[in-house]
Amino acid sequence: MKFDSLGNVCTKVTDYVANGSFKSLKENVTYEDRQNGYAALIRLADYRNQFKGPFQYIDKHGYDYLKKTKLYGNEIVISNVGAHLGTVFRVPKLHLPMSLGPNSIVISTKYNDDYYYYYLTSPVGQSLMRSIVSGSAQPKFNKTDFKKLLVPVPSLDEQNRIAGKLLTIDKKIRINRQLNANLVGLCPYNWCKF
Repeated sequence: MKFDSLGNVCTKVTDYVANGSFKSLKENVTYEDRQNGYAALIRLADYRNQFKGPFQYIDKHGYDYLKKTKLYGNEIVISNVGAHLGTVFRVPKLHLPMSLGPNSIVISTKYNDDYYYYYLTSPVGQSLMRSIVSGSAQPKFNKTDFKKLLVPVPSLDEQNRIAGKLLTIDKKIRINRQLNANLVGLCPYNWCKF
């Protein structure tokens, strides 16, 4: 099987600080509450809260300034700092402007994004990312080292086949969870846990 670097596999590998220096980010990005906010800043905390909110918002100027990390939905995001480093998730379509928050990398590939999403969430992908971690008090990895990681590049047909099977399994899991939640809601007794 062919292998290549993530930098070559991806059309986009970027992060929050790609938009400017820490000083210019502080000067141009203003955090807002929902009432005054224009765009949601997508963070690991939002994924962990199943994107139910509350979100951190930024003003319109900040959203325009963060042009390299605008999100539209379905992008692959990887947490690259902290205790949950290596967490990989997809951005939902929230029907409001969105931008990537700090401490994460967003990628898009030249091939099947679903295939690479599943690869990076797999034990092999997780181990690969752990191999570039530095720091003990605050573990992290940078996007330069991330781009150098070698990943498999099967044919596009093979990527589509693998991703299709995994998407089908994930869909069945989601349906089963919804059914279980509905059943628990129907049971009036505490012992009804499925």
